[in-house]
Amino acid sequence: MKMSFILQIQDIYEFTHNLDLKKWGSISLIIISKMLFFSILIIILEFFFNRSVRFIGRRIVNSTHFVWDNILYENKVFDSLAHFFPLSIGFILVEPIFKKHYTIILYLERIFDILFVLIVLQFLIRVINSIIRIATSENNHQTIAVRSFSQLLKIISIVFCCLVIIAIITKNDIITVLTSLGAITAIVILVFRDPILGFVSGVQIATTKMIKVGDWIGVPKYNIEGIVIEINLTSAKIENFDKTITSVPTYDLISTAVTNYEIMRQKNIRRIKRSILFNIQSFYFCSSENLKKFQHVYLIKNYIKKIQKEIENINNVENINLRKRLTNIGLFRQYALEYLHQHPKISQSETLMVRYLETNHYGLPIELYCFTNTSESIKYEQIQASIFDHLLTIAKEFNLEITQVTKKEVH
Repeated sequence: MKMSFILQIQDIYEFTHNLDLKKWGSISLIIISKMLFFSILIIILEFFFNRSVRFIGRRIVNSTHFVWDNILYENKVFDSLAHFFPLSIGFILVEPIFKKHYTIILYLERIFDILFVLIVLQFLIRVINSIIRIATSENNHQTIAVRSFSQLLKIISIVFCCLVIIAIITKNDIITVLTSLGAITAIVILVFRDPILGFVSGVQIATTKMIKVGDWIGVPKYNIEGIVIEINLTSAKIENFDKTITSVPTYDLISTAVTNYEIMRQKNIRRIKRSILFNIQSFYFCSSENLKKFQHVYLIKNYIKKIQKEIENINNVENINLRKRLTNIGLFRQYALEYLHQHPKISQSETLMVRYLETNHYGLPIELYCFTNTSESIKYEQIQASIFDHLLTIAKEFNLEITQVTKKEVH
């Protein structure tokens, strides 16, 4: 053990003793100067070709009336093309400049290979971004599919380029690298689960034309309602009416219940579906005196006359109960129906009714079901408020008692 250690010390001494420091110093100085010259040359070529390509590209863009070339220029696609020229020249000059320095040539060629891969990746990403802007518009169902496919293509390009770089560094071919990664396929699928689901969701949303950017939707699962401002590979952004932004997974747009109000907005109508709860104890049959009072009410006077004529024609004793079919709640329901029919802000071409809902231990709910002739939120709320202001007040004229249920009583 001691003898081997002494022999190792002697070998190191002989190597350092025979080392010509001046020779190694001069070689290092030559390599450093060549590297400096080579780097400056690449920078100059990069500057020259970049300026030249941008100048030529700007001239082409200004001389045409197409939109797509402007988008390519704005996304710097031509700049990515400009990088190929100085790198190609530099790759060719590596061997002539660094001749006899085979190790440096090997490493420089490997670095250039990696740079070529990165430039190709940059070029692909910029082209994909340009295609998204050229081929789609925000208010189109196909935008979702194109955007999802483009983002998935970006991910695939990045992953593939990373594998190529690994193959270059490890001096293996791409097949060998892919084979070695086969063992962790389950982990890769787990990592890219959301993008895969998002891509499938985007294609399904686009083909079924369920939702698009700009639609007014509601997602009960998250208790949100607002305008869709973006749908990408993994998430959808919804601007709520309180101006907050909510992000939900794209997959939830097809896996959960989503209400799309956009058709209602396109038709410029909006539904009113709200009820008034009355105390059943306040209901009664109308006497002759009551009817004289209500006969002067414009909206129901014709209805009362019609019913009275029908009653006068009844001579059968068995149908004597029909004489008492006019009630204060019935007259109010007819009044509310006629009021909606003559309201200038209520659509007469859509479903319009005033109906009784199922009675409960708080009373009888009467529901108004109709559509306003506007979908604008502020105008809609004003119309709805004016209708219920009137009906809640006029109910007193029919001697009807409106039930007031507190939150404590409801629970």
